[in-house]
Amino acid sequence: MKAGLGARPHCTCGAVQNFDYEEAARRLGCTPRFLQDRIKVLVHQKYGQSVAFCDCELRLIQATFTVTPAGASAPAPQEGAAVASTLRSIKPARRRGSAIAATG
Repeated sequence: MKAGLGARPHCTCGAVQNFDYEEAARRLGCTPRFLQDRIKVLVHQKYGQSVAFCDCELRLIQATFTVTPAGASAPAPQEGAAVASTLRSIKPARRRGSAIAATG
């Protein structure tokens, strides 16, 4: 397919079957709200005001977002990794501002 309007290089579907938010969410194991909140960054098709997803787009979305099962804890920090106790304790590596601008 040529690049341009309507070009979908990620799509390899022979026969495209489109899904709405509800069906796409069911297939991905998420809520429709998850898709609706991120629609600006998700690959999708738009027909007028309607949004649709094909199988290729669902695979890309699944590869992009990792879902952690409920009740699973966050991974433990690696040994020796420095953990900042507060955001106020994080400092830039060097001074910024007029000194840098004056030398550049």
